[in-house]
Order: sequence, then structure tokens, then C-alpha cells
Amino acid sequence: MKKPKIVYYEDALNDDFAGTKIRHKPLPKKYKYVHKKNILWIAFSFILYYIVAIPLFWLTGKLIYGVQVKGRKNMRRLRAQPVFFYGNHTQICDAWNIQTFIAGPKRCYITADQDATSIPGIRGFVTMLGCLPVPEKPDEAVKFKEAIKYRIWQRAGIIIYPERHIWNYSTHIRPFPSDSFVYPAELGTAVVAVSCTYRARKVFKNLPPLITLHVSKPIYPDMSLSLPERKEDLRKKVYNFLLDHSSEDENVEYIAYRKKPAEKKEESK
Repeated sequence: MKKPKIVYYEDALNDDFAGTKIRHKPLPKKYKYVHKKNILWIAFSFILYYIVAIPLFWLTGKLIYGVQVKGRKNMRRLRAQPVFFYGNHTQICDAWNIQTFIAGPKRCYITADQDATSIPGIRGFVTMLGCLPVPEKPDEAVKFKEAIKYRIWQRAGIIIYPERHIWNYSTHIRPFPSDSFVYPAELGTAVVAVSCTYRARKVFKNLPPLITLHVSKPIYPDMSLSLPERKEDLRKKVYNFLLDHSSEDENVEYIAYRKKPAEKKEESK
């Protein structure tokens, strides 16, 4: 591997290096998170997801990113159960890797900020593929929560990236709060952690490294604890799993993220 590129950050919680430069647009007032009675919508969503998107994403993952999965057998007990997936956010392909290489044939839905539904002309397609835009208004929050509960009732998968922002090829785990664990903590639903690490190429060594996805065993909330304690307990278990795998020697550093040094104040004369 060549010497990693250095990228400096200021705020580990809020800095974003995705580089998409999407012009943010709020959701329309009549935006529907779930189309329960629209048969055409449901049918086209099924075709787009299973027949078009998943095969295309599989080819992209294998040919471009060289995706490998470790621990996929841990999903066997969850085929007929709903599950929340939590992972570190280091690639644009995080938007489809879990659905394509880990969860299948379980249908999955992914939470994302509203930039994902801001691109002109494709909001409907993004929604059909399973995007659940994170609410920014109280009325959106009600619809969002109803959508989460409905998909869990369907025994689907919900994908959440608690780091929120993409740091391309990052090999360390950023801090994240327990807020994103409120739904499995409330519903008593299984949680699976997915750690994305990077391995060096054996040929074409100057190209970016390849992806390995590590899948945890199911983690269940301890319902004997209070809700805040359940959330924090889940957060710690997921964080520790991600941290353990990010610390492996195999995880090569292609882009190194460093805290931006504080600017020195000019000495008073």
C-alpha cells in the first residue's frame, strides 16, 4: 500500500467527507413513508429492489470493491425475525452492501438524511429502494416512527449508520450517541453490528483497498433495564464490536484522518 493520504477533521460528530454536494430539499408535506394500499407501487418496488438493484449492486460490490463477508452464518437465526443493523459509515456503497451481501433475502430499509431524497427526479426510486429519510419536523417524526414499526412488523431489516456522516476509507470508529438505538430498545428487537474494514490488494496495489464486512451475532436489548440503560447497553456492545474489528492488523489505512491542530493565538504585544 502507498502512504495514506492525510485528511484533517475538526468535529468527529458532524464533519462529512462524502463529497456529494447535494442541494438539500425538505420533504414535501404529502410525502409517504409507506405505501400500504398502492399495489402498483408495491409491485414496482419489489421488481426494482430484487430484480434490478440487488443483482447490480452485487456485481458492483464484487468487481469494484471486492466485498467479502465474515460471520454471515450469524444471520441464520434471524431469517424470520426483524433486525436492526448498525455499521460504521465509510463508503457510499454502505447504502446497499448490507442488503446485498448480508441480509438477503430479507428486505431492508435504510435510514438516511434528507439529502438522499433531494436529488431531482429520483425521490420515488430512492423511496422504493428502501430509503427512510430521517425526520426534520414533528409531523415527519410521527410518520417515520410509524414506518419503522410497520417494517418491523413485516420482519424486515432496518439499517442505521450511527456515525451519520461518510468518512471515506476511515479505519477508526467515531463516537456516536445512544439515541439511534431507541427503536430496538423500545421494541425488544434484535440488533446486528456490521464492521466494514479494508484489506490490501494483492495485485493493482496502488488502487484503493478491498472491503471486508464482519457480521456480529444477534444482540438483544436487556428488557429488565430502563429504556435509557437499554439504549446505552446496545450502543456499547455495537461500538465495541466495531472497534474490535477496526483494530485488526488486516485493516489497512488508505486515508488517514487526523484531528486538525488548534490554531495558535497571536501573542499579545
